[in-house]
Amino acid sequence: MKKLLTVIIALIGIAGLAFAEGIVVGEKPVLIELEGKEGGRLDNTAWSSAELKETAWCLFYVDPDESDLNQEAEAALEAEDISKDLLRSVAVINYKATKLPAFAVSMVLKNKQKKYPGTVYLKDSSHAFVKQWGLTDDTYCVLVFDKNGVLVYRKDGKLEAADIAEYIATIKKNL
Repeated sequence: MKKLLTVIIALIGIAGLAFAEGIVVGEKPVLIELEGKEGGRLDNTAWSSAELKETAWCLFYVDPDESDLNQEAEAALEAEDISKDLLRSVAVINYKATKLPAFAVSMVLKNKQKKYPGTVYLKDSSHAFVKQWGLTDDTYCVLVFDKNGVLVYRKDGKLEAADIAEYIATIKKNL
């Protein structure tokens, strides 16, 4: 009986570690829906990760305090000048990761929305992406999805030169 209990506990621990890993490359993630107090678009309409289809997508999950962390990667992608018909982008702002007041973050986002009208800007007020996809809190996460909504690239934190090269190559491969 002791052996059986030990095996069961070990299996639960292994399953827990797999779950804690969150979203993994090569898989379609669980559905996330943001609306109301949970977050959503800047105009307060709902958003669903089911929208990540039909074109390749870049998703940026950003702590407002770390928004400059991957400027080199942003510049590299912009330099590629990829048609919005082939690649779409969504920037999810992690409101729980900053001590800045929400109105200040929202003002900055509204200005960014004007500058980059093709990007979907979202508010995550409840750590939905941290809880449901296992993204790292308090940093800048970069994800790329293929046309079917399958994750094909993920990097949490700063992208170094080799990461940026892999990121751009992955995007081009999935257009």
